[in-house]
Amino acid sequence: MPTPTDLSTSVITKLRRFLNQGRERLEAIDALMRRLGADNLSTAELMAGDSLKAVFDEGQHHTVEKAQKWVADLDEYAKGYLPEAMRHRVIRHPNGKGAEELPTLIDNARIAIRSRLESVKQLIGEAAPTPAGAERDAAGGWTHLRELGLIEDAVLDGYLSTMRTRRTVAQRRAAIGAAKELVEAAMKGAIHYADPTVTGFEKDEMPQLWKRLRTLIQEDPAADPALGGKDIGIAKTLNAMSTVITGIAETRNKVGTGHGNPAAPKKLQESHVLLVIDSAHTMTRFITSRLSELFA
Repeated sequence: MPTPTDLSTSVITKLRRFLNQGRERLEAIDALMRRLGADNLSTAELMAGDSLKAVFDEGQHHTVEKAQKWVADLDEYAKGYLPEAMRHRVIRHPNGKGAEELPTLIDNARIAIRSRLESVKQLIGEAAPTPAGAERDAAGGWTHLRELGLIEDAVLDGYLSTMRTRRTVAQRRAAIGAAKELVEAAMKGAIHYADPTVTGFEKDEMPQLWKRLRTLIQEDPAADPALGGKDIGIAKTLNAMSTVITGIAETRNKVGTGHGNPAAPKKLQESHVLLVIDSAHTMTRFITSRLSELFA
């Protein structure tokens, strides 16, 4: 996999300039939201009547147009100046276009910019450590999955939206269901990433998916005895991950949404949900890291 040292100083300087411009485009979108009366910067606050107001605002400030131009300019630069693997990590993200409704148009522009910002930061070695808690699970979060494109950004943001809302028992059940579906989707995406020719796994249950995926990404126990061989160390930890996968699936079946349970588990607590979500994050972080080592 190419590293920042593979890039010339002039290219890194140009990419840093794109980073600054991208942040400015996000700030401009936030300013647009405030002008439309959405003080919390959420598109859920926008009303039907705001569309006409937004048309006049766009005519004056060109906020969305400039955001889309930044995306197009960065993609064009990546195609001309980055190695193929690096180029793909930038241009594979959605381009922010194709929507007609105002909230979707704004959300798409944000996703297009944020995903590219994260990719560029990774490429030039300026990525921040993975944040914890609510910030990690916010829209645009879980960047390790976005980097490899294992789950489409809009689908991933839908899962994260459900997972970070956990005030009531009903919301906690939904969060567990979303976390399970996220891991399942990530494993399916990872299998296809590792071997695009593989078929017939789409209806597999979680343990079967992990078993298939592990054969594609596992360590060779004979490669380095320091890793613990086939019975201890890394191999033993990987074996434990099979239990984690099964635990996530069974927790969803027992207390999560998606299986038509007639009664809600009254003692389902925030800590239980966090255990499932954090386990899902650890699993997917390992999967994407391993894919990057082997195939990127």
